[in-house]
Amino acid sequence: MKHLFPDFYRDRHSIHQVLLTAAVAVTIVLTPFNLQAQDSRGKNWVWRATVYGWLPTIEGSTQFPGNSGGSGITVDPDQIIDNLKLTFMGTLKARKGSWGMFTDVLYLNVGDSRKSFRDLTIGPAELPADITAKVDFDLKSWVWTVAGTYNLSATPRHESGLLFGARMVDMDQTLGWTFNGDIGQLPLPERSGSSTVSVTEWDAIIGVTGYAFIGDNSRWFVPYYIDVGTGDSDLTWQAMTGLGYQFDWGAMVLTYRYLDYSLDSNSPVTDLSFGGPMMGVAFQW
Repeated sequence: MKHLFPDFYRDRHSIHQVLLTAAVAVTIVLTPFNLQAQDSRGKNWVWRATVYGWLPTIEGSTQFPGNSGGSGITVDPDQIIDNLKLTFMGTLKARKGSWGMFTDVLYLNVGDSRKSFRDLTIGPAELPADITAKVDFDLKSWVWTVAGTYNLSATPRHESGLLFGARMVDMDQTLGWTFNGDIGQLPLPERSGSSTVSVTEWDAIIGVTGYAFIGDNSRWFVPYYIDVGTGDSDLTWQAMTGLGYQFDWGAMVLTYRYLDYSLDSNSPVTDLSFGGPMMGVAFQW
């Protein structure tokens, strides 16, 4: 609830700002197949798509180098971001028999401006009390997952599968700043300026996905998804679970989805995560 109403719960040092995303997307990993629609002999392809909206919180830590050799500026995106500029999310999955494949693309362009902002770190120290800053922050991120799947089990009450593939994240973060106050001899990068950092990481991933029906009529179900990977990043993982209801034409789902990256300590972006509730409508043919 605090994430959904940040104006009522904002703390200068620790509050997580909310990115409100009304996303129209096509996805597959996060909702189940309709078993009644499958070809039991595996001779035909089965396709799935879901339209959903995701409301994630963005958290992380990024260091922007100074343009003139001064100390760098470290900032947490969740202290600044409120506004969604552009988003695209799309996933497509196909399955024939026990084997399948999918690809998922997520694009986010978010950012905001803050006046009299103080939640910055200059080198090893926090911004002094007599200095404030006006900052403009922009984050553009592509997250692309491509994987194969293998069905481990399938019954009228439960289905689970193994997934294996790769995930790529490409991020560009830009910070513009203007400091106000008595700067004196402080090792600030500049009284005003801007800096951009870019990170591209490829990681191999492995995980499981599936669902379990609950109740006597096999309409309600619990979807689940988890993956973990490493490669260019130290660790990345993603998880989802929630509750869904299946109709004859498809399903509706309400879930919580979380994506986390722990990057190398020498990277300007040391960590980044997206987490929040997601609601969707699934279709299958």
